[in-house]
Amino acid sequence: MIMNPSLLSKFGLSAVLGTLTINGFIEREMNNPNIETFKPIDTVSVVIPCYNEEPFIKRTLQSINGQSIINEYPEYFELILANNNSTDNSVPIAENYVDKIINVTQKGKLYARNQGILNSSGNIIVAADADIYFPPLWLNTLLEPFNNIYSPIYNSNISGTTGSVYNPDIPGIPVQFYNIGQFINKHLIHPTAMSGSNSAFWKHKYYQIGRFNENFNQMNINEMHYHEENNFGEQLNKLGNIIYKLNANCIHLGGQRSGCRIGSTNKEYCINQGISIQRFG
Repeated sequence: MIMNPSLLSKFGLSAVLGTLTINGFIEREMNNPNIETFKPIDTVSVVIPCYNEEPFIKRTLQSINGQSIINEYPEYFELILANNNSTDNSVPIAENYVDKIINVTQKGKLYARNQGILNSSGNIIVAADADIYFPPLWLNTLLEPFNNIYSPIYNSNISGTTGSVYNPDIPGIPVQFYNIGQFINKHLIHPTAMSGSNSAFWKHKYYQIGRFNENFNQMNINEMHYHEENNFGEQLNKLGNIIYKLNANCIHLGGQRSGCRIGSTNKEYCINQGISIQRFG
């Protein structure tokens, strides 16, 4: 059966309008953080693995230091950089912004993440990345399910929270499709997945599930994504609920690098920029 061209045109227009409508809702929610500041229920360590992040790290760390909840309750927070063999100026730049720098010689993001947590003093861990901009109300919003103890829907059986990532600069992937894909993944496909660049969890529950798994090829981006986000969240969810905060939104700064790793960026550009498909090392 051959479909009428006018019907095809109407179907295509409807699909476009539907996509824009859904994306509009998602972006409005992303940009609607919790404005009321909630006093921390416990101490918090923000742990950032780092490997050669010189183009981004200053903006990342400045944005974390500018968080509304940290400015109001600084005594509850510490910021830890887990340096994983950086050869650029990442560490000298970071020294002005962090409380601790942990040098981790074994290559791999989760080696760095685990060592950063091992050297932390906070009872809640925030997992962040070094190529992200965090808007001022991000951390207050991400931690709201822990801290808002007077809420009528407060969930005392919480293991962790995870937020959204706005990724405007991946070549070949319109941001609208990225937003919708992320929304569907978190609500339908992997509802317990914890974003490696935007999540928080109880440290004692992290130890109960055996920390982040290190026993795989950490130079493989697909294996890394599974163990850092999907598998970790699945294990954590067995001890308590994972809460998704769409409005705990951050902005990824390294879209070109992501494009190289997933194959949507011109390979020649990636080679000229020295960007490999590996995330760390």
